[in-house]
Amino acid sequence: MSLEKKIKKNKKAGFSLLEVMISIFIITIAFLSFYTVSNFGTRYIIEAKNRLAATAFVNEKMEIIRNLAYDKVGTQGSIDIPGNLPQEENVTANGRTYQVSIAVRYFDDPMDGTVSSTPADLIPNDYKIVEVNVSWVDSSGQLKSVSSSSRFVPPGLETSAGGSPLSINVIDGETLLPISQAVVNIKNTIVSPQINDTIKTDGEGHLLLPSARISSGDKVTITKSRYETIETMDSSATFTPIYGHINVIAGFLNTYNYIQNRLAKLTVKAVDYQDKPVGNIGFSIGGGKIIGHDNLGGSIFSMADTSGTTDSIEGKKEYADISAGSYLISMSPNAQYQLIDYDPSATPYFLSPGSDSTYKFRLADKDINALFLEVNNTESPSSPIAGAKVTLVANGVDVFTDKLSSLRGVVFYPDGAELLQVGTYTLKIEADGYDPYEGPVQIDKLTHEIVQLTKN
Repeated sequence: MSLEKKIKKNKKAGFSLLEVMISIFIITIAFLSFYTVSNFGTRYIIEAKNRLAATAFVNEKMEIIRNLAYDKVGTQGSIDIPGNLPQEENVTANGRTYQVSIAVRYFDDPMDGTVSSTPADLIPNDYKIVEVNVSWVDSSGQLKSVSSSSRFVPPGLETSAGGSPLSINVIDGETLLPISQAVVNIKNTIVSPQINDTIKTDGEGHLLLPSARISSGDKVTITKSRYETIETMDSSATFTPIYGHINVIAGFLNTYNYIQNRLAKLTVKAVDYQDKPVGNIGFSIGGGKIIGHDNLGGSIFSMADTSGTTDSIEGKKEYADISAGSYLISMSPNAQYQLIDYDPSATPYFLSPGSDSTYKFRLADKDINALFLEVNNTESPSSPIAGAKVTLVANGVDVFTDKLSSLRGVVFYPDGAELLQVGTYTLKIEADGYDPYEGPVQIDKLTHEIVQLTKN
């Protein structure tokens, strides 16, 4: 075979391989497209079946309710319209579990006035609104739901169902704006039938029950995602809660207002004078929001005093989803490290609603040559002086000049890698409204010096 024929044959074989590879690529794309469309179609069919099943449950429950007498339309544990219908139940269809929720509420129609209008509507329970909601988790993990509501009108003229209006308002403590869709649970196991009712606030953070049952000692629990939980509490001889249990009193518009704050995150961290983490530092923490007062008027907080320890690597401990408020955080005694100051330089520390904050212990090794100065006044009791100007002199040369004391009156040196030398230094302190101070200080390892200034 000639060389020319061999080249032509090889070229033909090479083109055939390329064509095969292109064909495989096209087939792969087609297969993947078919698989994607097929998978999407299958999921769509499954979810359509799920929605049909949920709709069937909604219609079935609503039809059952429509066949009840008007005075029988109510739910178990309801605070205003008790009945035999369960508030929550689980049902199964197509191998999937559905949650069925039924809510029955009186509606105060503004056509004839409302309970809060002038003059007030003396019969605010004009008719009932029934809502049936069926929810399920779909194949992708998303919560889906189908719902339906219907109006149920009493036969003949409207008559009073008894009870008394109950109004609950939930407000954001930071913005003072209403909190919508806050979940309000009202529970009372003493009355018969027992109350265990859950209702959500409307877009104005408001909840109004025109004809709530007359009762006393109802426990209220309010929850919302990313917000603190509010719970009413029993009072006693030694404890007065901020929010006590509620009473529904006949003949009154019973109104209760609640302040709810966003949850926050607090990181407690221990660092040295170069801001490097220090691990395994013990501390105590307590505080948060005020939930009540003791018999002496002292505040009782949501977080009781508890102990913690910074981790060995990053020198920190995190507290996620805790209430905003004031926290008293104190370092435990440590053989190696001395607490110099807090960062920010304040105690107790206020944690703002919705914040992600870090509170630091600034520490110093007790074996390093350093100055730990506290500037106070001579009053009784003595208090720290913030913003005092401090100068340290060695052999006539300023080591540092006009270094300002912190809110806790603290000055620490060194603030870098270079340490002080053992020896005698001159300390100069000036502060507005106080006599200046000048005196010697002997530096040998960590030297703790307290200087009290006198008002001029």
